[in-house]
Amino acid sequence: MKGFFSKKLALGLAFVVLMGAGLAWAAQMQPDQMQPKMKDAPKTDPEKVLAKVADREIREKDIDQVIRMMGPQGAMMYDNPQGRKAVLDELVSMHLFALKGAEEKLDQTPEFKAALETFRNQSLARAAIDASLKDVTASDEDAKKFYDEHPDQFTQPERVHVRHILISDDVTSADAIAKVQADLRAGASFDEVAKSRSLCPSAAQGGDLGEVSKGQMVPEFEAAAFALKNPGDLSEPVKTRFGWHIIRLEGRTPSSLEPFDNVKPQLLQYLTNEKKGEAFKNAVEGLKKTYKVEILVPEEPMSGDKK
Repeated sequence: MKGFFSKKLALGLAFVVLMGAGLAWAAQMQPDQMQPKMKDAPKTDPEKVLAKVADREIREKDIDQVIRMMGPQGAMMYDNPQGRKAVLDELVSMHLFALKGAEEKLDQTPEFKAALETFRNQSLARAAIDASLKDVTASDEDAKKFYDEHPDQFTQPERVHVRHILISDDVTSADAIAKVQADLRAGASFDEVAKSRSLCPSAAQGGDLGEVSKGQMVPEFEAAAFALKNPGDLSEPVKTRFGWHIIRLEGRTPSSLEPFDNVKPQLLQYLTNEKKGEAFKNAVEGLKKTYKVEILVPEEPMSGDKK
């Protein structure tokens, strides 16, 4: 089994190498600022030649490009001396097969030419989109304006911290409820009673449900929990579809507006993405006026449209 998984890993790496090599070529066609940046810049010279296959050179930057394509998890596995050597080996294999394919004139087949044209179009489109949108960004003023106009989106709702004891809804319910209430009135710890008598999985934590806001619990439970005024208050038995509950209020957190500085980074990213989406749509409409577009298939009716 170990050999099987090793083979699967090698095949996966080979696929990523092929993808990375293609994207490396595409990246060279774009300005430096449009290329994705690695989290940590390579410590070695990116132009350093690591291997030669016939007249082809494999450089440090080629390894970096493949690892960048793998994402964070792949980088953890391969961005080390052993992993980079494995990537180098796969790049050597790729170039060997590419030389074989050229020798056999596989680049002259209709399938290869079609794939190459598709890749060329995708790369050109990606470069043109990046060039069109590279200056589109949201400003601090945009973020503050949105924040001021949509306070509800940045308001933390009122929350209550509660514990509860869940009792089954059957012929023994009345006796069980009476026993729990008697123990609590006699000074027994709510935490200990919950651990010994509650049927809820939260019993292990003394019935602690943490902080909850409105809309998170079933209506009957929510109404009773939010009706409690002071820490330590106990509810009367509350019936829900889960059974009977006795609820204890541990604390209450009033609603509050999240400070602008706390949400500013995410807000800037959200508004920038919104602006880029709008700019992209506008660019498409503008290009349709420059280049003739003909849709030759009938439009499918939208779901729910009347015939």
